[in-house]
Amino acid sequence: MRCAQALDKVLKECDPEGEVRIVDGLEYVNRYFNKVVVDGYKFSATKLSKLYGIIYHMANNTNSLNKLIQKSNNIFARKLVPLFCEFKPDVVVTTHAFLSVMCSKLIAKGYINVPVISIITDFAPHTIYINSGVTGYVVSSVQMVDELEKVGVDRSIIHPFGIPIDPVFFEKDDHKREHLSQMGFDPDIPTVLVMAGSFGVTDILKMYENINELDLDFQIIVITGKNMKLFDEFNSILSCNENMRVGKREINFNYEKEPSRKEEKMSITKKTKLIYFTDEVHKYMQMSDLIITKPGGLTVTEALASCLPMVLFRGIPGQETDNTEYLCNNNLAISVRKNTVADTLYQLLKYPDRLLSMRESCERLNNRDSSYKVYDLIKKAAEDSKGKVVYNGLDMYPLETDINEDEELYSEINEVLQEYRKNGENIDLSDNGDNDEEFESKLEELKVRMKENFKKIKGDILQKKDNND
Repeated sequence: MRCAQALDKVLKECDPEGEVRIVDGLEYVNRYFNKVVVDGYKFSATKLSKLYGIIYHMANNTNSLNKLIQKSNNIFARKLVPLFCEFKPDVVVTTHAFLSVMCSKLIAKGYINVPVISIITDFAPHTIYINSGVTGYVVSSVQMVDELEKVGVDRSIIHPFGIPIDPVFFEKDDHKREHLSQMGFDPDIPTVLVMAGSFGVTDILKMYENINELDLDFQIIVITGKNMKLFDEFNSILSCNENMRVGKREINFNYEKEPSRKEEKMSITKKTKLIYFTDEVHKYMQMSDLIITKPGGLTVTEALASCLPMVLFRGIPGQETDNTEYLCNNNLAISVRKNTVADTLYQLLKYPDRLLSMRESCERLNNRDSSYKVYDLIKKAAEDSKGKVVYNGLDMYPLETDINEDEELYSEINEVLQEYRKNGENIDLSDNGDNDEEFESKLEELKVRMKENFKKIKGDILQKKDNND
């Protein structure tokens, strides 16, 4: 979504007469299919991360899961047809792999005829992105051009422009010291930014406690994003350390704490600015000397644009570990385990030559004009194309087929999960110290959640049938 919003901003800047529409494609085709995809990812990536990593890398080949993903997106692709017929786009830009699949299916079946540009929002490719109907790929680096060519993509349609982000991240802050002073910080000591919204609450609080104990002068900005629980926990800690709180005391959310939870009595030694959700991430990145974060594609690209060295913490096996590998290999980041964050931070701040070297690498590899280059690509694609959306009278709701296919999908997903469970028999798949029984319990919870969403998909289809009748 952040990538799409960045392109929307640049497109409107470069072509005020143009019309741009941002659509959450998975939500558009079916809100419960969206939940299957999004909730399934969130649950498996956080609670079954090792299994998720195995699934992610094995799905990068032609196998049962890859075929299942293609089949599910094929089923729902036709639900996009009304959108194309109503909006009649000259160009479609996808920032999610599944939407790239869906558009390609519609092109292959002759329902639409429109150029599709697929933006890969990570630092390593995955075969799900690769589809015959795509007319252009935008990738994060030159290295990815070679990787995509190896799996059969024509080199001429691969564009290493970098992941598009809001150009505001490239703007230099010439008043950094003044802004730090206005915020209540000391401009003469380092500032560490912690972007923690996707972390587990326990992990991030322990990490904060560890870095707070370091015998060094620095100050901390914590952005929790929309993680209400994490924000409330930090708020409680800082309420007991008002002398170290920077800025106004925030009002607690209406968040129900566990009755047994004790208030945090941590003694804070570093000035700390606590932020919930903000549209000014660029401002805080430009104020900071390094960032501690997860290796999500957009966040690290924004840090790269801000020439901000990265300490990467607890990447999810799969795309995030691939991102980490690229960033570390190019001297843009350091990867750490949660119990070594404090030691790494101490070395970087105590002996800043490495920080300077990483900052210089960021300056060299940050793809400053990425969003504008993508605009040029979109403009050319529109000029080269007839720009016609083809609609062949497709029945909007082939209901009985949909219902049968949805039931088959859940059955096949269950089989795939069991297959990957077996593939991991010789690997310790437990996460966070879980034993086998706890692992199986989490796996069962994932399947129950998915089954409930598939029931809702079926109910949604039946409701539409009743309405049509």
